[in-house]
Amino acid sequence: MAGSTGGKGGVAAQPATAAPTQGQYAPLAPQGNFNVNQAAAGGLQQAMQGTQQAMAGPNIGQFMNPYTSMVTGQTLGDLERQRQMAVNTTGAQATQAGAFGGSRHGVAEALTNEGFARQGAQTFGNLQQQGFNTALGAAQAQQGLQMGGAAQLGQLGQQAFNTGQAISQQQQQQGLMQQGLQQALIDAARGQYAGFTGAPTQSLALPLAALGATPNQSTTTQSKNPGLFDYLSLGASIAAAPVTGGGSLAGNWLSSDIRLKKDIKLLGKERGHNVYSWEWTDEGKRIADPSQPKVGVMAQELQETHPHLVELGADGFLRVDYSGLAAEAA
Repeated sequence: MAGSTGGKGGVAAQPATAAPTQGQYAPLAPQGNFNVNQAAAGGLQQAMQGTQQAMAGPNIGQFMNPYTSMVTGQTLGDLERQRQMAVNTTGAQATQAGAFGGSRHGVAEALTNEGFARQGAQTFGNLQQQGFNTALGAAQAQQGLQMGGAAQLGQLGQQAFNTGQAISQQQQQQGLMQQGLQQALIDAARGQYAGFTGAPTQSLALPLAALGATPNQSTTTQSKNPGLFDYLSLGASIAAAPVTGGGSLAGNWLSSDIRLKKDIKLLGKERGHNVYSWEWTDEGKRIADPSQPKVGVMAQELQETHPHLVELGADGFLRVDYSGLAAEAA
């Protein structure tokens, strides 16, 4: 019987190593690609399940049954063996006295059984009470562990949630920084493009400012807007006076022969004609009027398309009628 009891004791030890069933704790398995949001949700979910399991009350039965098998059953078995030994001793004494099976033998055996029955009942009650208290303590301890584990899982879930929030905020800040950088690049490109498109106007503004005129930068089409040739025509009429050492600028004719110019730069187009800036050569400084703007057309180019607006002076150099050019280009 002892061997049988020991076998039951071995079986009773299995709950401590058995695999977790539904409703019990199961550790989170590590994953290759860790997702902090999934970890937070999993931790909080298991914390709630563990808390609900612990709130259902301690499971005393799972600790009471092993105690009954290992302690109570074995103790009652030992008492039964002692009773049998006492009955055998009483029978042997009755046999020696020649009273085996008689009334005295029956009374003695009944008293022995009654005594062991009373002792067994008392022992069983004490053991059951002791077993209950022991099982209750173990169940409450397990309940405390479950509550503690649930609280820890909840904290880990909250920590994972906070980490996820911090990552989201950092990603949002990085996105705003990248957006700001892209906007800065766009603004810089827009400013650079504006500088490229405004370069011809700025180049024309300086020589026109020398004439006391402001260039019209409007892009709308109007019936009549003064242009570069109008200003040059005005300048030619103002400068129309005899010039020492090189003839005169009578009328609205201005020196524009390419042979009198150097450092020539193309500024753009004005009403279909190329417009240049330049510096005078030594010969140009002698021929041209000092007040003449150093911006305009090339006489040789204009002569190919508008020969009536180009005149060969007595000095052998070409001049341009800017008044006529302004009138035809209007």
